[in-house]
Amino acid sequence: MAGVPGAIEIDGRLSEAPARPRGHVLAISFGVTVAMWVIAYLGLMQPGLILGELLFALIMAALFMGGYIVGGHSPAGWRDGLLVGLFSALLNLLIMGSMLVDPATRRLHERAPLWIGGLVIGSMALAGAGAAIGRRFRPAGPASRHWHHDFLCVAAVAVFLLLVTGGLVTGLRAGLAVPDWPRSFGYNMFLYPVVNMTGGVFYEHAHRLYGSLVGVTSMAIMLSMFRFDRRAGLRILGVVILVMVCIQGVMGGLRVTQLNTVLAIVHGVFGQVVFAAVVAAATLTAPAWVHPRPPLQRPVASADRSASIALAAMMILQVALGALYRHLRREADDPGIAMHHLLSHIALALIVTATAVFVGGRAWALYGDAPPLRRAGMWLILAIAFQLVLGVAAALLVLSGRDSQARAFEIALTTAHQATGALLLALALLLVLWTRRFSVSGPPHAPPGGR
Repeated sequence: MAGVPGAIEIDGRLSEAPARPRGHVLAISFGVTVAMWVIAYLGLMQPGLILGELLFALIMAALFMGGYIVGGHSPAGWRDGLLVGLFSALLNLLIMGSMLVDPATRRLHERAPLWIGGLVIGSMALAGAGAAIGRRFRPAGPASRHWHHDFLCVAAVAVFLLLVTGGLVTGLRAGLAVPDWPRSFGYNMFLYPVVNMTGGVFYEHAHRLYGSLVGVTSMAIMLSMFRFDRRAGLRILGVVILVMVCIQGVMGGLRVTQLNTVLAIVHGVFGQVVFAAVVAAATLTAPAWVHPRPPLQRPVASADRSASIALAAMMILQVALGALYRHLRREADDPGIAMHHLLSHIALALIVTATAVFVGGRAWALYGDAPPLRRAGMWLILAIAFQLVLGVAAALLVLSGRDSQARAFEIALTTAHQATGALLLALALLLVLWTRRFSVSGPPHAPPGGR
C-alpha cells in the first residue's frame, strides 16, 4: 500500500465507500444462494428428504431475507431486491436442471421452460417483496459497508463448504460413486435426475454441483476485482484464484477417470490452498487493510513475520500428511504405509501446536493496538485447541473396534478435523498478512504521557 511500509505492493488505494453502495447485489445474491444450497444439501442428505415442506419454507425464507437485507442498505429498495432474486435464480439453475429431466426418457420435461420461468419470477417477486419491506426499516443515515469485502467473505464460505462436502465424500468412500466425468452416468452433469441421487452418488454428485457453484463464484471474484479494486496485485490475485479453481476441478475429474490416488491426495490438499487464497483476497479488501493507518514499530517485527511464515508452511505440510493418511488408509497395498503417515501427522501436530500457540499468543498479547492481528492470534489458539480435541477423538475411534453407528461418528469427526485444518491454514495465512500489514522493525512508539 502506498505510504504504508510492510504492506503488499499495490498500485492504488480503495476509495471510501460512496453514498450509493457498490457490489451489494453481488454480495447478497451469492450469500443467499450459498445459504439456499446449504439448506437443500442438509435436507436431502440420506436417508432422503427429511425436512419436507419445511425445507422449501427455509429456502424461501433465505431468499426473502436476502431481499430484506438489500432493501435495508440500498436506496434503490425493491429494484435491487428484484436483481437479487434474478441473480440467485440464475445461479440456482445449476441444480434446477436435475429436477427438470424425465429419468425414463432422459429428456427435459415439456414444461421445463415454464418451471424455469416460475423459478425466476418467483425468486424476483419474493426478494423484491423482502426488499420493499426492508426499505421501510432502513436507517436514517446510510450505513457505510464494504460490499466487495463482504462478497469475498461469502466466496470464502462457499469454498469452505465445498471442502466439507469433499471431506464427506472421502470419509464415505464415495469418490468413485459416479464413474464418469464430466458427464454423470452418461447424463449432462447438470441434468442428472435428482431422484437417482441416492447413497454415495448423492454425496459425490452434490460435491460436483457445489464445485460448479464455486467455479462461477471464482469468475465473479475475478470480475469484481477488476470492477471494484484498482490495485494491480488484487486483480492478478483474482485471475490466479480463477485458474486455481479450474485446475482443482480438472484434478477432481481426472481422479475419477484415471482412478489415481495421487491425484485424489493432491486434489484434497490443493483445495485447502484455494480456500486460503480466497481468505487472503478477503483480507486484502478488509477495511482495516485499506485504511491508511501506518504499521506499528516493533523491535522483533521481522521475527514475528518469519515465525508466521514458518507456521503457514508447517500447516501445509500437516494438511498433506493428513490427506496422505486418509486416502492411503484404505487404498494402499501395505497398511503400514498409511500408519507411517499417521504417526508423522501426529508428530508434526505437536510441533505445529507449539508453534501456533507461540505465534498466536504473541499476536494476541503484544498487538492489542492492532485489533485484526490480535483477533487472528486469539482465533488461532482457540482453533488449534479444538483441532487437538478432534484429532485425539478421531484417532481413538479409528484405532478402536466400532459398529455402524461409530462409523458414522468417525466420518463426522474426521470431516470436522479436515475442515478445521483448512481453517487453521487460513488463520496462519491471516497472521502472515496482518503481521506484515501492522508491524515493521524499529523501536516501539512511546505511549502518550511517557508511560
